[in-house]
Formats: sequence, structure tokens, C-alpha cells
Amino acid sequence: MSKNIIVAGAGHGGIVAGYYLAQNGYNVTVYEKGKKNRLGYPQVDAIHLDGFEEAGIPVPEDYKVKRTPIAFCVLGTDLPPLVQGDSGDTYNVEIDRKALYKYLIGMAEDAGVKFVYDCEIVAPIVLGSRVAGIKTSKGDFYADLVIDACGLYSPVRSQLPEFMNITRQPGPFDVLHTYRAYFSRLKNAPEPEHKYLISLMPGENCGLLWVITYDDYIDVFVGSFCDLTQDYIDHKLSLLREANPHLGKKMIKGGGIVDIPIRQPLSIMVADGYAAIGDAAFMTIPIKGSGIGYSMRAGKMLAECVMEDENGLYNEETLWKYQIEYFDEVGSTSAVLAIIKNLFPVITQEDLIYFFGEGLVTSDDLEKFGSEAGLAKIISSLRPGELRDKAKKLIGNQNVRRMLTGTAKNIAMYKIVEQSLKENFSRAAAKKWADAYDNFFESIKE
Repeated sequence: MSKNIIVAGAGHGGIVAGYYLAQNGYNVTVYEKGKKNRLGYPQVDAIHLDGFEEAGIPVPEDYKVKRTPIAFCVLGTDLPPLVQGDSGDTYNVEIDRKALYKYLIGMAEDAGVKFVYDCEIVAPIVLGSRVAGIKTSKGDFYADLVIDACGLYSPVRSQLPEFMNITRQPGPFDVLHTYRAYFSRLKNAPEPEHKYLISLMPGENCGLLWVITYDDYIDVFVGSFCDLTQDYIDHKLSLLREANPHLGKKMIKGGGIVDIPIRQPLSIMVADGYAAIGDAAFMTIPIKGSGIGYSMRAGKMLAECVMEDENGLYNEETLWKYQIEYFDEVGSTSAVLAIIKNLFPVITQEDLIYFFGEGLVTSDDLEKFGSEAGLAKIISSLRPGELRDKAKKLIGNQNVRRMLTGTAKNIAMYKIVEQSLKENFSRAAAKKWADAYDNFFESIKE
């Protein structure tokens, strides 16, 4: 059995997959365009602890932080923020991206994974019906399996042959354009009521803003489905400073613009000699945008699937279990959240005020979303009296009723589509699933 594995790009999920494979005797090489010790954005991320636990990645105690409740507000209104309910003794892993890369790469190298830096990946090498390697700025490299961890605009995925039925590029409203920077905190300003405040921006320029307050600095995020210009960013920063007088103007670090996938996972993640992971497979939470926890969990799933292939075929059929497991554990919930995401461009400020002000969304509801439990848990936890109360309020607003009714219908339709994802692989069934899944999500875009 041959065991030569290429990980294209140093994505978190690809590194985790490589770590497990190298531990079990596979020859794993990661090819990365970035420079050694320069990977990762200059930002701190709060990642659900269960993402590490499910991936089997130990977490240093220093990085474990009790989750901070998130407050949501409607920008430009006097409506009090809606604060996420008490999460109890639940923890996040709060870690600088650069430190996380150093930690994961160190684990992978100790397991035997080799890293080649300053190596730009240009295209896949396809021989017949199989991905056989990658073309790079340092030459062509061949392997028995290519794990695509090249991110949102992967040069591997985007140039795969059409017959593999893998979506090459994200479509309209699939990408959130984001600006993130760290600014000084004005010490003489009043203490903010909420450490973590998200401002929702409905309508044509839909997106969100956040302000996260630390002792010595403030984390600021601007995200929009429209292209970000400097004028747009400056305007949003001005609004944030009006609402948050402790937000200074001195930038400490960051300030770059990054695109992240905000959509459902790939309909097909695998082909002969190929498996997509992380942002290359659109493995993010379609409302929040976070994807590191999902990607690491997928890394372990993929490694286990590869190791079960005792004949070393690494083809679409033997890799299919990875896709099925991901959809069972994560992808189905992500797809439902992607449907809910489609409310963003049609919901108005007045609608959000009605949602929050009339109690259609409560702090407990937000906590259930925060725990990644999804809409089903929110609905199932409601008592009959609460359901009647919410239904009466829903009837009182025609636009909100129309949107939520349409969303419920789309979720029901998706559940029917989901039934065509068969555990037992056949190319005909896989194509039928991909066509139904992709056509459904295209049809519900506003």
C-alpha cells in the first residue's frame, strides 16, 4: 500500500489530517506559499473548545477562556442590545492565529510531517480521471492523495475537471468581505456595558460589525457582502466610535481585508486522488463565519477515512465516508444556517427592531445558536405557551411572517434534498445529490 500524501496549503484542517496520517506511517508533505513562521493573520480568535476536543487536539490550559456573552444590537437605533444567555461553564480557546499555527505545525512536525514553504501552488495535476499531484512554483509534485487546504480561492479546486462535479468557485452572496484591526482603548472613557458587541446591518449593504473590548486594546471587525472600500470602512469606524467612546483611533495591528466563505459546504468534497478541507470545502458556520473548529474536526475525519482504505485506492468511493461523516456531524446544520443567512439582504432595520423588541428572538435563543445547536433546538425547547405567544407576534408583522414562513419552507425543502445524499457510494447517486443540492441553494438566493 502506497502512503504518499500531499497537503496543498497549510490550512488548519489539512495540518490536522497530516498530523494523524504521519503518526500512522504515512509520508506527508505540506506545500505552502507563505513563509516559515509568518503564517496566520495578526488576530485573536475565540474557537469553541469542542472543536479541539472533537479533533483530538490537546489545548494548553492558558488558552482556555470562559465564554463571554455576546450582545447584539441594531445599528442606528435606541433599541437595547439583546444579550446572549448564560453559557454556564463553557469555554472557548482564545488564541492568536500565529500562535495557533505554530502550535499545530509543531505537533505535525513532531509526528513526521514535512513542510515546504515559499512554494506557490499553481494547479492540480490530473492524469486521466485522477488528481495525481500539484504544479507549483518549485516544480511538479506527485502523490497518491492530494488534500486541498488552499482556502476559499483554491487554485487546485478551481481548476478541477468538470466531470468531477466539484464546485470550482463560490458564487454571489457566498463570500463575506472582512476588515479586522486592533485599535487603542481610551482609558478616560466610560467602561463599556458589553465586552463583546455585534451590530447587525440589514438591507442592501448587509453585513455586521463588532467591537470586542480588552484591557489594553479593542478588536474591531467590519464585514459586508458588498465590496469593501476604504471610504466604506472609514464610515463604519466613525459610527462605531460614536457608539463606543472608548474606541481609539490609533491602530495597533491588522487592518487588512480578507474574504471568507459564508455559505453551505461543498456538495462534493472528494474525487479520485483528491479531498477538499477547510475553506477549500467551505467549512464555515454560515452565519458566524468561523471555520477553524469545523476544519480541525474534518481533519481527523479525513485521516481516519484514509487509514481505513487498506488498499490505498484513495478514490471517490473510498473517500466518500469522509463526506458522509462530515455532513452527518456538521454539514447538515451548516446547510440549514446557510438558508437562514439568506434573510440578510431582505430583512430591514424595522424587521430587526420587531424581532428583538417583540421577543421573537430572546437571549436564550441566541445562546442556543451560540452553542451551534441550531434552529431545531430552539423550536424544540419552546413550551406550548411560548409557541402560541411567538405565533401571535409573528402574525402581527406581514413582512416578518413572510420571511420566516419562506425560510421554514426552504428548510423543509432542503431536508428532502438531503435524503438524496446516500451513504453507499455510486457516481450516479453522487451526481444526483450534487445537482439537487447546488440547484436548491441557487434557487433560494434573493
